[in-house]
Amino acid sequence: MDGKKTNKKDTNLILYPGLVKRLIEKGMDALKAKDATSAYEHFLTAEQYEPDHPQVRFGKVLSLVELGRLKEAVTHTSALLNEGIGDYYDNLQVHISLLVQLGHYQEVVDMLEAVLSENTVPAQFAESFYQLLHFSRQMIDDSVLLANIEEEVPELSSPLTELKSKLDEGSVKAQWKALQHLKERQFDDAIEPLIMYIEDASKDWLLRSFALEILHMKQCEHSVHIEKAHRTISIIPNELETVNNQPFAIKVRAELEKNLEHEDPLLAEMAEQIGNLHLFAWYPFTPEPDNTSFWAGVYHFLASERLGLDKSIEEIADLYETDEHSIKEKAIDVTQLEESVFDAYTHFTQ
Repeated sequence: MDGKKTNKKDTNLILYPGLVKRLIEKGMDALKAKDATSAYEHFLTAEQYEPDHPQVRFGKVLSLVELGRLKEAVTHTSALLNEGIGDYYDNLQVHISLLVQLGHYQEVVDMLEAVLSENTVPAQFAESFYQLLHFSRQMIDDSVLLANIEEEVPELSSPLTELKSKLDEGSVKAQWKALQHLKERQFDDAIEPLIMYIEDASKDWLLRSFALEILHMKQCEHSVHIEKAHRTISIIPNELETVNNQPFAIKVRAELEKNLEHEDPLLAEMAEQIGNLHLFAWYPFTPEPDNTSFWAGVYHFLASERLGLDKSIEEIADLYETDEHSIKEKAIDVTQLEESVFDAYTHFTQ
């Protein structure tokens, strides 16, 4: 820092009145025009004159994010937090979002647990932080669960009667493991217990969907009767598309990509994760109403809320040509469903 100030004096750089302010404005205009390279250059120039200016430092971060240089960006947000430059919670929100995008979930958990334990977080940030904390914990738990399952490969030879027992009476986690074993089982005797599990309406929606995809993978040609939320259907698993290849799911992803992929990759990823879980839980049905643009709007709204973004529901509703009330109503339904199903969905929805 001292070196920069000395260099400025030695090279006779003259700070014209309002120059830094003008450079900041030009940098922000370039960001809005999606010219991240020019924006970064403007903020670097401004930094030569005022290296600790909060808007200059924050502008550099935004430029690096747009350039896809996330690892560099997160080092700068970390420095802003440590040096106390700019608004702490604005910086923290961007820092946490970058850590999530980089997959540093344990770091997110450690940081947010410490911050939230102080009970001083402003209301406009608290809900977003709690959502990101929950999301990161879930990602950590799912990774641990997957590792544990992979370590238990010898159990794949478990007797069929034992696997049936776990499906009938075991915990949800035990049912998940039993389904994994049945998935790997090379014998046709896995078909019958999978069908019985799917046809039991009391079982977890998400795990029944997983069992159905296993039958599809095993090219099952037996008829299977499925009931979810008073909707019933009889299908042949071999004739189904997997959930990610269903036309409905493809169209929803296309809507989200069209509106979010180039605007905010993290928001796009979060919205797609929410949609993956919801559509997988409903499989082989699709949620009502039968409108892919509407559901993309619901997932966009939920992701925006959880990341604490300031995009209004009115703007989102307009973007997807729907109404605010319907989005809010279905967003509640999606959240309730998320809370009621098995939480290791990441392994079989990606």
